[in-house]
Amino acid sequence: MRVLHMIPDIGISNGVMSVILNYAKAMPENIVFDVLYFHETPQTRKNDIEALGGRVYKIDRPSPKDIITKKSAAFFNEHKNEWDALHIHAPHFAVFIAPEAKKAGIKKICVHCHTTEYSLKGSSTRNKLLSLYSKYFINKKFACSNTAGKLWYGNKPFTVINNAIDCSKYAFNEEIRQRKRKELSLGNSFTVGHIGRTDIPQKNHPFIFQVFAELLKNKPDSKLVLIGAEPTQALTELSDELDITDKIMYLGFRSDVNELLMACDIFLFPSTSEGLPVSVIEAQAAGLRVLMSDTITNEVAVTDLVNAVSLNESYSQWAKAILNEEETERKTPEMVLWDINTVTEKLIGFYNE
Repeated sequence: MRVLHMIPDIGISNGVMSVILNYAKAMPENIVFDVLYFHETPQTRKNDIEALGGRVYKIDRPSPKDIITKKSAAFFNEHKNEWDALHIHAPHFAVFIAPEAKKAGIKKICVHCHTTEYSLKGSSTRNKLLSLYSKYFINKKFACSNTAGKLWYGNKPFTVINNAIDCSKYAFNEEIRQRKRKELSLGNSFTVGHIGRTDIPQKNHPFIFQVFAELLKNKPDSKLVLIGAEPTQALTELSDELDITDKIMYLGFRSDVNELLMACDIFLFPSTSEGLPVSVIEAQAAGLRVLMSDTITNEVAVTDLVNAVSLNESYSQWAKAILNEEETERKTPEMVLWDINTVTEKLIGFYNE
């Protein structure tokens, strides 16, 4: 059985693409994932998809013009009878993709929302209108959280599919922690970790910098480790202004996120909005204390390691919250419901029904 996953881009820093790969690795041998995308990025997960037996296809960005040009129709007609199911990871694009897929014989079609905003960069009003097709004309609806599902689908029934991970990969290991800290030259520094791209405003990096600057007043030996982040001119100017530049480490995309989280002492995540952030799940799986904004759904707080603070609180209050986090013995929490092998059963049921 082949399932076609439609996602805007397959970039290495796309969290949803990472989730798809997690599901793909946990699928039985008879279910293989192919991927359809339209936005090109410098570095992609194409090799990872193909290593799992999947195929990758690039199309033009879906738009109302497709009604005239019939580009989507041409693609699905060219690949008729190749897929048993279509899994669309952007509900607002389903209106351009799903009708042509149905005409080409794909009977099982689902949409999957991953955000609590209609758009992270583009037009929210446009995407809200486009998503009405998914809401009313696609029967099978998935959401990364109840909050995300209620936004995109309203009172229509949907199924929550947790953004699961391989929990065993994140199980805390003191030996790995010490090795990774040595590799990063962290020494005895109190290490604050974060995962997120700097080109996504919702990740709130300026806020992180301000909080970290306050933290340094009480813990001058602290370091800020930014996983998945690249420096920008605006952030560099801000860090220079706050005199914290030499305390910040931009690590960019990394394949050793699990080990990096073990090296950290606390995970700071003051996003302005999220669907259900995988990084917070990963941090908990690594036994890491988490301080996040209360704008994030509490569905992500699956252990007692998470503390939520309002973004209306001052930077100093956030820093104080970090300092007030009680030091406890680092251990791996029980997270069965978020383990990839448990969660994928829901998807397998849909693909096989």
